[in-house]
Amino acid sequence: MKYWLAFFTGIFVGFITLFGAYYYFTHSLPEPESVVPSSLVIQYSDGTPFYLPRALWYDLSKYPQELINTLILSEDEDFYNHMGIDTLGFLRAIYVTLFRKTLQGGSTITQQLARSLYLTQHRTIERKVREFFVAFYLEKIRTKDEILELYLNTAYMGNGIYGFGTAAKYYFGKEPGELTLPEIAILVNTVKSPENFNPKALRGNYNRAKIVLKRLLNEGVISDKKFDDYVNELGSVNVKKVTDFSYNEQVFWRCIEELKNIGFSLDYLRKGFVVKTTLNKKYTSYVEKFSEENNGVLVVNYLTGEILAYFGEGINKGRRQTGSLIKPLYYYKALLDGYNLDTKLFDMPIKIGDWTPQNFEKNFTGQVTLEDALVHSKNVPSVNLYLMMGDNNIRNFLINELKISGYYPPDLTLALGTLETSHEELFKGFSAILNGGIVISPRMIDEIIGNDGMVYYRASPKIINVITPEKRSAYEASSMMIKLLREVVVKGTGIRANIPGKYIVGKTGTAAQFAWFMGADGATLMIVSKDGRDLLGGRDVAPLWKKIAREISIGSTPFFVSKDYTKVEVLKNNPLKYIDYNYLVEKIKKGEISLNEMVSLLKTFDQQSMIEFLSYVNQVSQEITLQLWERLRGD
Repeated sequence: MKYWLAFFTGIFVGFITLFGAYYYFTHSLPEPESVVPSSLVIQYSDGTPFYLPRALWYDLSKYPQELINTLILSEDEDFYNHMGIDTLGFLRAIYVTLFRKTLQGGSTITQQLARSLYLTQHRTIERKVREFFVAFYLEKIRTKDEILELYLNTAYMGNGIYGFGTAAKYYFGKEPGELTLPEIAILVNTVKSPENFNPKALRGNYNRAKIVLKRLLNEGVISDKKFDDYVNELGSVNVKKVTDFSYNEQVFWRCIEELKNIGFSLDYLRKGFVVKTTLNKKYTSYVEKFSEENNGVLVVNYLTGEILAYFGEGINKGRRQTGSLIKPLYYYKALLDGYNLDTKLFDMPIKIGDWTPQNFEKNFTGQVTLEDALVHSKNVPSVNLYLMMGDNNIRNFLINELKISGYYPPDLTLALGTLETSHEELFKGFSAILNGGIVISPRMIDEIIGNDGMVYYRASPKIINVITPEKRSAYEASSMMIKLLREVVVKGTGIRANIPGKYIVGKTGTAAQFAWFMGADGATLMIVSKDGRDLLGGRDVAPLWKKIAREISIGSTPFFVSKDYTKVEVLKNNPLKYIDYNYLVEKIKKGEISLNEMVSLLKTFDQQSMIEFLSYVNQVSQEITLQLWERLRGD
């Protein structure tokens, strides 16, 4: 009884140990389909490949029976009979490893699959034990045919290629069903040592493939005559040049993110799906040709939101300061609120706390029109416009109406573009301006097609907001802004982007470490950035924008906008309190600004603004105030 008790106790302990080890090694494993090499194909809009995977998925039915039989005879003749493990081979490998201090291979197809999906190729006892349990796990959760299909599609075949179907395509230019038996023998032999025995590495020296053919002969699958014929054919097998797998990673991951957002995970799509993008191959080639590493380029059909070209880092979720590229976005709000193109804005030195914004030219003109302020990208009048409209109102408009995400600084420097955001976010704002108040979301995915040919998804334009009309309709405000942006290109800061004979609108932007140019015609918008110091949007980016725009024909599509607009009276809170009166009085005293110039300026003010201005000057210098007042009375 004591011996029987010890015997059954040993069996029980052994069973518990095996079960515990099985649970330990397999309980957290993901589904095998989620870790197979991706066979997702991504295409340009014309159907040509943008991203060719190193693994193409083929259903088991697509593989010829000759290939399946040859593989099983060569690698695992008992495949359909065992439970995933070659028990004798496994014990032999452990014995050799322990007592002869060498590592021995020898694995079933299921064990090889377990190794390629979940383990490493390093030969250690621990890996061999893991392989044992994972192989058993695979046999438990999948049928033999499913395991065979997984293996055929995931076996490593050298040169970064996975799967027999992929190898057939990239080594021989054939579909799996078109392979000859000599080609099958070469591929089956490849799995023995993928980097050494793949067709490209062997360069026509396919003597090792004779071993595979010899096995078929010994098993009676082929005759002596056929064997000799096939051996002779080995010498005439031609190998194609292996396809270049390089691709733009920024575009790839942008696609993957959008796919996730519409409900398609990479794990789901990796099994043979084709994703057709909106990317224009021709446009992409020109953008890549002319752009450098520190450039970011986004080309979009703003009527539909289709991304036509995409280059550089941070285009989707980057954080670059916008500089003056922000100005049209809140000037658009001003036009909606009833401001006119000839509305007068103060252009005098101002001080807000310790902040003293300056015009690029370092001068002041007293007053300018709203049109001139934007066309020539003047900072001080823009800040004054911002103050008149109200910081909270503009922030609300940018965030909730134009739907622009990013980092918004908690101060008034936002007026000059300290907003940190991306090309795609800026696109949403400019799409509203160019579309008559309709905010479009940019998109890169057009269709998703399964390996069964079924269309699983087809995109359509995504409207994310329609601008609420204020004193003007969004369409009329857009017409006015398009006129302003046209003047920017014709005679303003964006003149270097002008293409004679083309109707282009645009705007420059310059920040501490970034420069921008946004330009568009009646259908296509392109935003170009350049990273670096001491850059100017008009000088350093607009010429690049022009070079690309010429090639992709931006400027050929007309705008459908109103040429006239209705003038609206709007009550404005003139921000006279922010003028730097100490600076102004000092300039007058030094003779750098004459009293006559100041009088001429004051005559353009309404009476209330004139009295308010003089009262502020009086707090600094009663003498200067008196002189100004006397000259005004004398005139």
